[in-house]
Amino acid sequence: MDKPEKTAVTTVFDYLRWRGDLTFAQDAFNEVDNLILCIIAYLNFRRFPELRSRDADKAVLMSDIVPRMTAEDEQQGLSPNNYIPLMKLAAESCRFAPVRLFGYETVRDETREMQLDALSFLLPDGTLFCAFMGTDRSLVGWKENLNLSYMDAVPAQIGAVEYVEDMAWRCPERPVRIGGHSKGGNLAAYAAIHIPEALQARMLDAYNNDGPGFRRDVTDTAEYRRIAAKLHTYIPAASIVGVLLEHTEDYTVVASSSRAIMQHEPLTWGVLGSRFIRQEARSEFGKASDDVVREWLASLSPQERKEFSNALFDMFTQGGTVRVEPYGLPANLHVDFVTPCHAGIPPWPCARPPPRSPGIP
Repeated sequence: MDKPEKTAVTTVFDYLRWRGDLTFAQDAFNEVDNLILCIIAYLNFRRFPELRSRDADKAVLMSDIVPRMTAEDEQQGLSPNNYIPLMKLAAESCRFAPVRLFGYETVRDETREMQLDALSFLLPDGTLFCAFMGTDRSLVGWKENLNLSYMDAVPAQIGAVEYVEDMAWRCPERPVRIGGHSKGGNLAAYAAIHIPEALQARMLDAYNNDGPGFRRDVTDTAEYRRIAAKLHTYIPAASIVGVLLEHTEDYTVVASSSRAIMQHEPLTWGVLGSRFIRQEARSEFGKASDDVVREWLASLSPQERKEFSNALFDMFTQGGTVRVEPYGLPANLHVDFVTPCHAGIPPWPCARPPPRSPGIP
């Protein structure tokens, strides 16, 4: 279960070792704490029915769960790394030892094409943190990702709003934070924008950790403007996942020890003190990816995006299963096929995948 930590020189692991003795009273909640909770939300808590309760009085200490976890409870996302060691280190720290977990939600609905996983945390600073997991290896999870490209709202986004509303209602005295990684980051941001105005006022922060963004018609609204200063978006320099769709909101570029799409792995993000290590700008690979995605999406109508999404999904689910490489396209989908020749949809610009940076294999 304990694989080597293939991470940057300073990471969330180092943060817990160096600053885990600081309580939230000594050092306020920060962006690195957000990422730690979002990573923990990837773990499979299905064997712990007590975590499904939404009664805050029945929330369970992190340290009561960790000793009972086994390899079958490992993270459900696309990462090749194990996340239980991070939760164990957090539970052993003075900072996170008092944190309690509850409100575990997991939904796989093929009819609605919906994948939603959420977990809430009661922090000793008196706040509530609602975390959303990103995409898992299920077919329905991948289909919903594709649906993001053309639907005004996918079921998981609507479910995320309902989840935050309900959890906040159950903790009326607690200020609220929301966060997620990958698609979970998009769900967190969507929920922050669409929860009622009164709850937006209670919300302290929302964190989109390398998740897809939104079209301008979403960010050019009164709802978005009310929470814009509270929304924090982090994207690695060479990110591909986080620039799917568009980020018309401001974002912070963070350093990573990995390259290309593997920078999506949160365990590779650089940490210094209580902050991520910043970079001034996106890498050349990241900028090129931005341009390709933006140009291609702009060339398609919503109907064309829908037709392409359905055709692409049909191709990589031939045989009824999908095998996904870590943070990549489905393994049985060759890049040459990512040209939507079906239904006359325009192909990727120049019929090529995004250009590579020097030195990237």
